Amino acid sequence: MAVYLYILLTGERPVLFELCLLESFASKPVQHPVLSREQGASARMAEPDAEVNPFTWLDYVIFSAMLAVSALTGLYHACAGEGQKSTAKFLMADRSMMSIPVAISVIASYLSAITILGVPSEVFVYGIQYWMVVWSFFIAIPVTALVFIPVFHGLGLTSAYDYLHKRFSPLMRSIGALFFILQTLLYIGVVLNAPALALQAATNFPVYATILLLGALCTVYTAMGGIKAVIWTDVFQFIVLFGSLLTITIMGIVQTGGMSHIWDYNNKKGHLNFFNFSPDPTQRLTFWGTIIGGNFNTLTIWAVSQTSVQRFLTAKNLKEAKKSVWFGLPGTVIVLTLVGLIGLVLFAYYNNCATLVNPANATAATALLSCNGSTPHYTPHYQSSDQILVYFVSLEFGKIPGIQGLFVACLFAGTLSTVSSGLNALAAVTLMDVVRIWRGRSKPRTDSDANGEISTNASGSTVTSASTPSSSVAVNQAQDRCDTIISKLLTAGFGVASIGLAFVASKLGSLVKMANTVLGGVGGPLLGVFSLGMLYRRANTGGALIGILVGFYLSMWITIGAATHQDENHNVKEDAFALYRISFMWYSMFSSMATFIVGVIVSEIIRCSIPDERYKRVDPLLLATFLRPKGWHKSYSGTESNNPDLQIGDPVFQSLLASGNQSMDQENESLMGDIEGNDIHELGSVQNEVTDMRNGQY
Repeated sequence: MAVYLYILLTGERPVLFELCLLESFASKPVQHPVLSREQGASARMAEPDAEVNPFTWLDYVIFSAMLAVSALTGLYHACAGEGQKSTAKFLMADRSMMSIPVAISVIASYLSAITILGVPSEVFVYGIQYWMVVWSFFIAIPVTALVFIPVFHGLGLTSAYDYLHKRFSPLMRSIGALFFILQTLLYIGVVLNAPALALQAATNFPVYATILLLGALCTVYTAMGGIKAVIWTDVFQFIVLFGSLLTITIMGIVQTGGMSHIWDYNNKKGHLNFFNFSPDPTQRLTFWGTIIGGNFNTLTIWAVSQTSVQRFLTAKNLKEAKKSVWFGLPGTVIVLTLVGLIGLVLFAYYNNCATLVNPANATAATALLSCNGSTPHYTPHYQSSDQILVYFVSLEFGKIPGIQGLFVACLFAGTLSTVSSGLNALAAVTLMDVVRIWRGRSKPRTDSDANGEISTNASGSTVTSASTPSSSVAVNQAQDRCDTIISKLLTAGFGVASIGLAFVASKLGSLVKMANTVLGGVGGPLLGVFSLGMLYRRANTGGALIGILVGFYLSMWITIGAATHQDENHNVKEDAFALYRISFMWYSMFSSMATFIVGVIVSEIIRCSIPDERYKRVDPLLLATFLRPKGWHKSYSGTESNNPDLQIGDPVFQSLLASGNQSMDQENESLMGDIEGNDIHELGSVQNEVTDMRNGQY
């Protein structure tokens, strides 16, 4: 209290952080003045910053080694075996991956430099409340594993948006692909910008040079090595990322005075604001926003985004795909806890009682230096608060050879993993949902069989239909090789576009807000339309189309309105329309729920208006597994399988089981139960199982 009275009496007016909205977001407000992170150095303490420590030769070695290993991994997978000569290999790794590397790859992509820099900055400024978003994963991960992945895997897709074609129409497929391309390009631009800011703070390396280096390197190894290179470089980069974060966390705790001091200080200052149960959606962060809104944000990434779905579908079977989703839960929670803890460390380190006094008043400062033996640590003069962690590492640990190099390698690893996954997914979606559709094929290929009648079995060997002419196989092989080249060129083209967008992202606000805005504004309507298709049997094309357009319009209205009604500190003005003041954490929920609800209403209106719509049956494979009627495989005909000559459903099983008077015994019924439970995901596997059953091998 004495400190605050002194500040007020001497005319040193406290300044609030940027983006605080109408009232305090915390259930217990911060009890001391904090520094503005956007108003420039003039608003900060008068104590000059110490010079950041330059990179040592060991820092450069560690940093360069990480980049070299990433590039060499891409080169290895470009040349190993038969190389990346087919779309099945380049885009889907022949569907041969195990669950652990897939899970690590998805985690590494989610934990980009936005997480590494943005979350500590968020906690440093606003308190620990953002960490509560980890609880949303306990909802989003089970939903992804139990609802979405079984449907995608059961259809054998490469592009998630092919589902919209099968469930609704080619137009919905095109809209979904367009939305994904827009969302991913914007997100990659934000991700590329993050480490550039960090490296500039630590080494004075220009932002534009870092963006060009990262973008070029990532584009090259992704275009060379395909999805397999992406997954295995992600595994290596996650090891670097996690090791670096753990090292910085431990060293930061020791440097700040121990975990007990950090926890007590944050608690005393109201920074452990875990719970704010306010129902007001205009408050920046609340318990409901982090749990419910965070759940929808997470689902847009894990459940329906091509970047994640494509890697889950590289798993060799449905069981491995589900495991890869479940393994993401503990991994993501642990890393988010680490970066949240780093934010608490930064707050305790840079906000002790001595720091609150302007050092120009030497007498008062000297008197307060005795409190708990604290030494003043003045907040660095950063250009963006997202650089605070970089300054901390450089100023406090930069004299230790290798630490800065390890940390910057961590940032680059997170960025490379996210960008490479995005580029490969963009290439897959553009090839499958734009290029092949544009060719005017009457029946677009269903993915895992990138070669039409040519497919690969679980072991990766080539399988052809006995009835397929050799000339047709040769034509399809040539076309597929051409598509592989197109995929690589698309990867390179999207890499160049992402670099350009990264320069635009450098002009925007905080990383956490940018990321959630992009995911909510564009990803929300996609989540809504996929949920509509899988969870509402009576949904139709008209309902889905109107629903996604309304959801997208709503999200753009909120996003653009919020961006155009800001004050000089980038806060939404208090007198702005209430919808513009909604927290960015709710964008995804609002847009996805609008899509779903409008889709249901319009679908019912269409069913009432057009009698034929009432009698259309939906293939159970397109619905969530718990909505499929028992015994559906015995009475339904359905979607195209990986073998274009066969249909999944009753006609398939009739044709496969037709062998005189052969009857189904208990073991055969068990096999059909496995198929109904979606444990057999490729029709080729079903055919082999039934053939073995005929021959008495069961």
